Amino acid sequence: MGQSYLEKVLRHAGRKLSSEGEQKPTDLLEVYRHFLKVEEHRLRLAHKSGEGGRETCRLRAQLVTVILKDVWERACQYVATIDPAQKEPEITLTTVGGFGRGELNPFSDVDILFLYSKDGRTHYTIVEKMVEQVLYVLWDVGFKVGHAARTLPELVQEANSNLETKTSLLECAYLAGDTGLWKKFEKAFWKECLKGKEKEYLSWRVREQAERHAKYGGTVFVQEPHIKNGCGGLRDYQNLLWVAQVKRGIRSTQGLQEAKLLEAGERKQAEAAYDFILRLRTEMHLLCNRAEDRLNLELQGRVATSLRYSGNMLRRTEALMRDYYQHAHHLSSVCDTLAQRIAGWEKPKPRWAFLSRRQRYDAFILKKGELDVEDADVLRADPRRLLRAFQLIQAHDAELSPALAIRIRRRLRYLDRAFLSRRDVGEMILSLFRSKGKVGRVLRRMHQLDMLGRIFPEFSRLTCLVQHEFFHRYTADEHTLVCLEMLDRILDAQDAPFKHYRPLLQKLEKPHILYLAMLLHDTGKANNGLDHAEAGAANAMKVARRLRLPPEDAATLVFLVRHHLTMGETARRKNLDDQEAVLEFARLVQTQERLDMLMLLTFADNEGTNSSKQWSDWKELLLWQLYRRTGEALSGVTEFQEAARRQLEELEGKVASRMEDSLDSSELHAHFETLPPRYFRTTTEEGIVEHLHLINQFISRQLEPGDGLKPSISWKNFEAEGYSEVTLVSWDRERVFSKLTGAFAALGFSILSADIFTRTDNIIIDIFRFCTDRFEAAIDERDRRKFFEIVEAALSRDAYDVKELVERNRKGYRFRNGFDASSFPTRITFDQKSSSEYTLLDLQTPDRPGLLYDVAECLSDFGAQIAHARIATEKGAALDTFYLTDREGRKWPDAEALQPLAARIRGKLLPDPAAGPASC
Repeated sequence: MGQSYLEKVLRHAGRKLSSEGEQKPTDLLEVYRHFLKVEEHRLRLAHKSGEGGRETCRLRAQLVTVILKDVWERACQYVATIDPAQKEPEITLTTVGGFGRGELNPFSDVDILFLYSKDGRTHYTIVEKMVEQVLYVLWDVGFKVGHAARTLPELVQEANSNLETKTSLLECAYLAGDTGLWKKFEKAFWKECLKGKEKEYLSWRVREQAERHAKYGGTVFVQEPHIKNGCGGLRDYQNLLWVAQVKRGIRSTQGLQEAKLLEAGERKQAEAAYDFILRLRTEMHLLCNRAEDRLNLELQGRVATSLRYSGNMLRRTEALMRDYYQHAHHLSSVCDTLAQRIAGWEKPKPRWAFLSRRQRYDAFILKKGELDVEDADVLRADPRRLLRAFQLIQAHDAELSPALAIRIRRRLRYLDRAFLSRRDVGEMILSLFRSKGKVGRVLRRMHQLDMLGRIFPEFSRLTCLVQHEFFHRYTADEHTLVCLEMLDRILDAQDAPFKHYRPLLQKLEKPHILYLAMLLHDTGKANNGLDHAEAGAANAMKVARRLRLPPEDAATLVFLVRHHLTMGETARRKNLDDQEAVLEFARLVQTQERLDMLMLLTFADNEGTNSSKQWSDWKELLLWQLYRRTGEALSGVTEFQEAARRQLEELEGKVASRMEDSLDSSELHAHFETLPPRYFRTTTEEGIVEHLHLINQFISRQLEPGDGLKPSISWKNFEAEGYSEVTLVSWDRERVFSKLTGAFAALGFSILSADIFTRTDNIIIDIFRFCTDRFEAAIDERDRRKFFEIVEAALSRDAYDVKELVERNRKGYRFRNGFDASSFPTRITFDQKSSSEYTLLDLQTPDRPGLLYDVAECLSDFGAQIAHARIATEKGAALDTFYLTDREGRKWPDAEALQPLAARIRGKLLPDPAAGPASC
């Protein structure tokens, strides 16, 4: 059905009235109505028979164009009869918006613009008559019309003062009238509205898109999507072309492909998605008999039925929404990133971007908080760099440049099964899950680029999976990502209820197990079975094997996935005053570590439904009641103590089999007898074997003259993960911790985490994970030799003081975090309840070079001995716990006696301490 055919039909319909002398368009209303009714019916039939969304919209725009041209011609004839002396009026009829693009859904606005001249040739009364005739016809036949009448200067002024108007004029198309005036408009619009103003417009377009996305849910995968303005909606496609037109003069995806900005496959995906959503919008308009862009729950079933999806109502709706989410995800992935790349938009700077000179990391360049790569071939040469890019943006709180994001998406084929089965690749993947508070954002970005499902095929089946539970506002994959972000939010939360869970996450030794469990907890839903938790547990076991997790960690991961609903159900359904009910749950959980993880998982899973109203005070009260009573059972009931003893014996047997005859059995037994349970919970079998060899080496030196105080040191570099690890064995004595931390500070290393263990025979095992100021492993052999030199001198000679070295190098340190005292205040807390043997000092403060050295010096000066310590740096914040005794090895009598220590630490960390005393 071409335009010429429609014109013939309409002319034939109006010929009789015209022959009778009727000239005004408004006199032909019945003709127009009948013509529109017949042709609209043809379009409806074409749509029902499966015509593409874009073609249907094009034909409808063509239909309206034919009517308008006829109306315009008759209006001109009518005006000529009013004033025969009036020459042809200098006025042009143009189309804007969707009509200008040549796309109209059934109830879309018909947006038109009358452009006229005031040069004296055209009386304004003539303009009024022309406008009046056109609008009356459109209104009376049932169109919703958006219209304006402007002179060229008025239009230019309005376009420059209102960027929405400028966007509409980008799609302005000539329809009828004075062609000379149209050409003047084209020239003036480019010269006065676009040229030299591109940067302002493009920056606004990117900002407007981000604000629009936030307004409509911030994700493609909302339960009731807005298919026009939401993420992955029609506007994303249109926004890409607006940006390309202003920046490069490109008006189509074909032009983008020819300019090598878009690959053929990406273009095909984007075009198919846009066509599908236009067809969906047409169906929604027809069903509602009005313009409708929100695909709500009630409408989803009606649309699915009308578009002939098969199955019962639930399955029809699920199939429709899965198709929509897949298309919208493709549209969002391709259009959003490419639009930013073409616009040359710079993302907001990270907190420490004031330091960000152009820095190189392997093949990558970091500048102004954005990561890029100069040569795309390096990604093909070593596919590990696909993962390295995400390690870098996680470590630096940076973003991928649009160009790098596109390059990564185009090289996902390298992430095949053989690649993902490599040990070094598994370690790189796990490193992303170990950064508390910084996991969700990175995994979301990976998912946006279709990379997360490549790495975890078990998760890929959740993509676009509709959840039918009432409280789940998101698809299964989006719900999982939101849950991960909820976990991140806990780390430094100041608001309830998140802050109540902060201590649990901060003290967690193996965060990667918790984050992996959250990623996998709903993967069983893809099986459409009743017990998705059991199916998810099977997926967790596959992942654990692929990543080569130690058996204990694998068991914990599987447990968390299998029982991610159990704690909430137990708290709601069981009588928590019944000791046997609590013991039953404790037997299931087995350890305090699992209990802590399950508590965090339960909370984040509930928050991830986007329905905080569910998380009422009474539910939280029940959960905490179950948590506390289970914790008391695990620590005080004989059966759990006996189970812990048996586990320790089994571990000792496994380590003995690894050691074979390389170590005397008495040394092995002494190791297990003289260390706290936390050491064995957090150290792998391989790690225990290494420590035993270091201890054996250290003890052997005691028989050699002059070497009795020389420590045993192991140094390992993990280049792919961006850190190095030092394990040191020595005698525990005064200031040993401050000397060790001083050695790191003297070389400008940043301590990421540390575990300090002291055996009852006075041997210490200190494990430090650290990096350079470039967030890289310390691979320079000169640094290694210098560190060994400083440590051996400091521990062998009592008079040796590292303070001078620290102060000499402190001026060269680069300050890495962006916290200040108001956004992240320093907190010093003493805990007398958690341990019967030690006073716990919890320190939370912005991280900075030499921080641990300064704290260690304060502790030593005060006479506080460190029995154990857990040091962690998360999101630029130091979260440290020290187990303290006095010089005689006794627990401090009360926290009040430690207030001078708190003041001393504050004075060291804060030049002008404004806070009050430490809390107890």
